Amino acid sequence: MARADRWIAAATACVVATGIGVAMASTGSDASRPAARQAAIATPTPTPSQTRTATPIPRPKPKPKPAATKARPLYPIPAPPAYPTGCPPRPLPPGPPFHPPTPTVATAKLPAPVAIARTRHVDLRAVTGKGMWLTIWPDSTLDAAKVVAQAKAAGLRQLWIRTGGSKQGWYGTKFLDALLPPAHAAGLAVIAWDFPALSDPLADVKRATAAITGTFGGQHIDGFSPDIETINEGTFNAPPRIAVYLSRVRKAAGNLPVIATVMRPTPYQLRTYPYRAEAPYVDVFAPMVYWSCSEPGALAIQSVRELAKLRPVHLIGQSYDMASEGGRRGLPSAREIWRFLDAGKRAGAIGASLYVYSEARTPQWTALGAYPWPG
Repeated sequence: MARADRWIAAATACVVATGIGVAMASTGSDASRPAARQAAIATPTPTPSQTRTATPIPRPKPKPKPAATKARPLYPIPAPPAYPTGCPPRPLPPGPPFHPPTPTVATAKLPAPVAIARTRHVDLRAVTGKGMWLTIWPDSTLDAAKVVAQAKAAGLRQLWIRTGGSKQGWYGTKFLDALLPPAHAAGLAVIAWDFPALSDPLADVKRATAAITGTFGGQHIDGFSPDIETINEGTFNAPPRIAVYLSRVRKAAGNLPVIATVMRPTPYQLRTYPYRAEAPYVDVFAPMVYWSCSEPGALAIQSVRELAKLRPVHLIGQSYDMASEGGRRGLPSAREIWRFLDAGKRAGAIGASLYVYSEARTPQWTALGAYPWPG
């Protein structure tokens, strides 16, 4: 029995020893890749449904820039009527009786008008948009830099400058020498204007030709305007005399615009003033629309309506005190200037300007500069 027990014990020990060896062999095969196994456990291969991607943070959309707002006009457009105040004007004392003058050269002794081409090509850009008139005399001083700077700041297209007249003769050289170079550098046109009495039309033609063909500061003028008034202002404006004068001015001007400064076409002037005699020789009519106590827009509209039948119209408005002429005392208001410009533009005028530079003050310049009428 003891012997058998020893055999059983030995067999048991062998079996135990063999099991331990198998167990050690199995354990050793796993222990040889511990890092790989641990990594596999720590980072299992994800399935597509398990894949997580970083959600992008939405960027705020840029706020749209506010639309550019147009500057408000100085006064409403269309401009309502602007009735002058301070009217009626004080009556002037009666003056001496009027005696019509006698011309230096009788009409019968004048030469015939010269022939001009039936068609012509004239650039009118110099007369478009806004302008200002300067009345200077032989002994005047002219601060050209100041005038040009003020005109440029107001958005003007042209300056009109007096260069002579039948009584004073030609005196434009020194003023045009000073004005033309800075004006042209600033993009401003310069229109020379003259007061021909037509007492001796050929003498008046000489001054016009001096302005039209002359070189001043290396420059040339951009247009010429004869101020043709009536016998009450000392002008002999009979149609034959008009034709003698203007035909020669037109021929000398070539492609340069000739602008007739004329009386406002009132019913009386339409019957008596020679608009039709002037029309074949000029390119633009510039009526003097000085309104005093009248509504400026109504006069502007009426002037354009009548004269545009013959030629394009550039209106001349009021920026001076008319009291010395029997008109209203004081300068027109800014609203009156605005109304004049707006009514004229809407009626079809190609431009408008104010008379006169020496009297215009801040309100008149403000309205002229603010009104949107580029050349």
